[in-house]
Amino acid sequence: MALAIFTKAGNAESPLTLPKGRFLPNSDPYTPNQLRGIAGGGQVKIADLGDAEHMWECRFLRISKTDRTAIIDFLQDTTVNYAENTFTFTDEDAVAHTVRWWDKKVDYPHIKGNLYNVIITLREEIT
Repeated sequence: MALAIFTKAGNAESPLTLPKGRFLPNSDPYTPNQLRGIAGGGQVKIADLGDAEHMWECRFLRISKTDRTAIIDFLQDTTVNYAENTFTFTDEDAVAHTVRWWDKKVDYPHIKGNLYNVIITLREEIT
């Protein structure tokens, strides 16, 4: 398997080959976009609000400060600007996905050995 890659035209860090494969187990759930409820008589009521959301949790554990900084620089670049703009996530199977960064904050903790754990949530863009 190849390493995952982030790409965005004009981004100073692009293409950014991520330093390791995603830590296993990988999770990429689909979340149905539905409201569910039960009517007064006990009947189930479903309101379908559109396409399901597809997310990836990308965990890169025990990476160097240089690699951590490159990931942050990629996300901060005006071409991406965190969740504002989409970019391409090419997974380890060489399948390209248009995604957005979907976390609320950048918090990649410093761990033993002067290394960092980077956990990123990506949301596939619904077109």
